[in-house]
Amino acid sequence: MLTREKLTPTQWQAVRNTPHHVVIAVSASGGSPFDEMLERAAGLQGIVDAGNSTHPLVSEIAVSVHIMGAQDDIRRWYYTLEDHHRTPQSLQEKALETTRHALEALGTHGTPEDLMHYGEFVLSLANRVARAAREGDLMGLGGELVSVSERRFIERLDQLIQERRARR
Repeated sequence: MLTREKLTPTQWQAVRNTPHHVVIAVSASGGSPFDEMLERAAGLQGIVDAGNSTHPLVSEIAVSVHIMGAQDDIRRWYYTLEDHHRTPQSLQEKALETTRHALEALGTHGTPEDLMHYGEFVLSLANRVARAAREGDLMGLGGELVSVSERRFIERLDQLIQERRARR
């Protein structure tokens, strides 16, 4: 199984940062600021829970120093954007871009099982975030569990992962 030591620093950064970008991309897709807060908390908990993974690369992502490093990288990137570029679409595109880089690194250095474990982790994280808060509800009534915008992003993410796994 692939470990962090087999990746270049740039490749590891993409692998490590992608889950955080995905959390932000899904949570920014719609809903209230409170919904975003709930979804980001669920996403961070999903990343922390990755420490229980049997795959060494996925569990390494959950080490606190790597969580903090990823959050620092993303914060630095975000604050370099001009205000009009801080949109859900740009956050989603960045998440897909880092996912592509991470999958390329795994495809180059890893096995099909590495791609499978990482892809499943990232997709399950996206779904966990999307289901953390109902969009468009009023005091917990109504709304939808996964918004159209979240669903579209998750479908694009899934397609990207499946295409990369098929090339292996």
